[in-house]
Amino acid sequence: MNLSMRTQINPEVRAEDAHTHQEGSRFGNTHVSGGIVLQGNFAGGVTINSTARPDFAGPFSHSSLEPVKAYVPRPLLCDQIRIQLRDDAANNNTKTLVVWGLGGAGKTQLVLDYVRQYRTDYKATFWIEAGRKESLERDFINLYRTLFGIQMVAGQETVSVDSAVVGVKSWFAGQRGPWLMVFDGADVIENEEASEYIDIKRFFPDAASLHIIVTSRSSTAKDMTRLEGVQVGDMEEAQAAELFYRYSQLRRDDHGIEHEVKAIVKELGHLALAVTLASTYVGRTPRLQSDITVYLPEYRRRRRELLKRKPESLIHRYNESVLTTWETSYDAVHEQSPEASTLMSMLSFLSFDDIFLELFGINRQVESTGSTYNTAETVSTPFMNTYKLEECFEMLQRYSFVQWKEDQRSYAMHKLVHAWGYDRLADDMQAKISNTTFELIVEAINGCRNTPEDKLRLVPHVMANFTTVAGIRGVLYQTAEGTLNELARVGIFMTDIGRLQEGCVIETYVLNDRIRILGEEHPDTISAMNNLANTLGDQGQLDEAAKMKKEVLEKRRRILGEEHPSTITAMSNLASTLGDQGQLDEAAKMKKEVLEKRRRILGEEHPDTISAMNNLANTLGDQGQLDEAITLLEVAVQKMKRIHGEEHPHTKIAIGNWTRLITSRDVGKALAAKKNSNKKYGKESSLYVRFKRKFLRKGATSRCV
Repeated sequence: MNLSMRTQINPEVRAEDAHTHQEGSRFGNTHVSGGIVLQGNFAGGVTINSTARPDFAGPFSHSSLEPVKAYVPRPLLCDQIRIQLRDDAANNNTKTLVVWGLGGAGKTQLVLDYVRQYRTDYKATFWIEAGRKESLERDFINLYRTLFGIQMVAGQETVSVDSAVVGVKSWFAGQRGPWLMVFDGADVIENEEASEYIDIKRFFPDAASLHIIVTSRSSTAKDMTRLEGVQVGDMEEAQAAELFYRYSQLRRDDHGIEHEVKAIVKELGHLALAVTLASTYVGRTPRLQSDITVYLPEYRRRRRELLKRKPESLIHRYNESVLTTWETSYDAVHEQSPEASTLMSMLSFLSFDDIFLELFGINRQVESTGSTYNTAETVSTPFMNTYKLEECFEMLQRYSFVQWKEDQRSYAMHKLVHAWGYDRLADDMQAKISNTTFELIVEAINGCRNTPEDKLRLVPHVMANFTTVAGIRGVLYQTAEGTLNELARVGIFMTDIGRLQEGCVIETYVLNDRIRILGEEHPDTISAMNNLANTLGDQGQLDEAAKMKKEVLEKRRRILGEEHPSTITAMSNLASTLGDQGQLDEAAKMKKEVLEKRRRILGEEHPDTISAMNNLANTLGDQGQLDEAITLLEVAVQKMKRIHGEEHPHTKIAIGNWTRLITSRDVGKALAAKKNSNKKYGKESSLYVRFKRKFLRKGATSRCV
């Protein structure tokens, strides 16, 4: 590139004395204090007489091209960069590779490590800071001056960005590489309306043997190149632990410390920046150095505060905290799609994994469900159809807030992003969004297909949402009755699908809040106690279940009377638990009373009466009264077939009970005969002893209908 140049002679100044700032709309002019003047795009009659450097060797960078001292190599990712750039070596055209991922994942350090390992493969490496227009333009103007050997001179003169871009591209067009050019932090490269938008491809030279690496938080940046790109996600556990040790300077020969370090990095989601800041904090805090076990409880109490800690630029070579990094991306999402930002907040009230579209009740308006839940304080959901919801997820994926997991056919979030989405909200917004997502959960349960897989898929979201609802006390004070009624149904759903522990947690919460709000004698409070007692019994906590069921029965007798159906049900539930405890005589006596009352009040053909017959027959069988139990159960089976049909679950259970009792009786008779034979020799058959232990003492047990 040979251009004649007219300029006045001024005293030379050092390059580091120059200062750059921008004006104009998209790029404008970049003013360089102490530099030469190049008007516009080499227009206006001004010519340049400057000879381009025939070659350039070594690095060009505004800062060091070494990774931080404590960097932990990630060889699999580095190899992906190497393989993609070296593939098809015969192709001498420019190759562009995008390294993308969540803010704080370690993209820059990964590429710096690649540069360190393979810098000798290139004649020169050019590192351009593309996080802001100002830094990108500054670096390109400085690169232009470097390549053309332009000296800094005193005065107030300008070099336009357009001129620098044309000049740099011209230089590369006349040279042969191989070269490496890195555009680091090119995040705002999609939304042309954004004030910080950068048309990044405008700066790409087109030259033989040029490799370009772009680091970006935008997942769609990879679409601007034919190469697959490299996604930087969580560190491997061993890598995250090693990084923690390097900054925290903890002892490595203590298994207790090792276990705690693994727990900490897991809590931090193995995110590079989060691990770096946490371990640095530990390394600077003697209290934590002496007892690392206190860090996790402190982190959980002060999560937002600790994640706001800023890196130390000299040590970490990073300028933003974890939260600041994501807040910048969130602002960009909100500017382009307020609906997507609402979705982002809602996701923090669900599980961070396996986020499937059916959760959001497409084509179903939350306000028209007919639920008893009060939706007056909810945030209306903006997802009226599948297409709008997919657009919102696409926007979040673009900024790496969510990732599509093909194996699950659903989305996932990093657990720290998930936590940040909740922490960033003010208390009133937490309450409103909690209301909205709780209603979505209720609707998802109501609309769930009747398969175990579909129901179990809801469990993580149910529990994540319950944790937020239970943690926001103001929500329940405002809408206590509706929320607790729905929450009680959610608890029953959990126990019905066999998730007893989770159901117990929810039912305990419902009981405590109904006691607080309604009092101990209210029918809804007693119902909550009954539900919890049943779940405790199913878990095998029989003593606690029996104690609670006795209290339920006593209160229902006193408040509702002996003949009330709820009182009789309470008696039946208690009898079942007594039977499970081995108190068979008391259980049989109580079940006979239940059957007598249901016959008298409801009639012989009522389903509850038939269930009482089944339950009593089981206890009689447990007592060894097999003939009486079989006779009673035969009647129950015939009634169930007539009323429910042979394929009804209750009918099948009763038939199964009846079959087992007959088998027990027949086997018992055979073994009894064997026993009498063995007694001639003064001993009992071991098989008969086992039979007595299994059938005569415990009986052929089954679940009550």
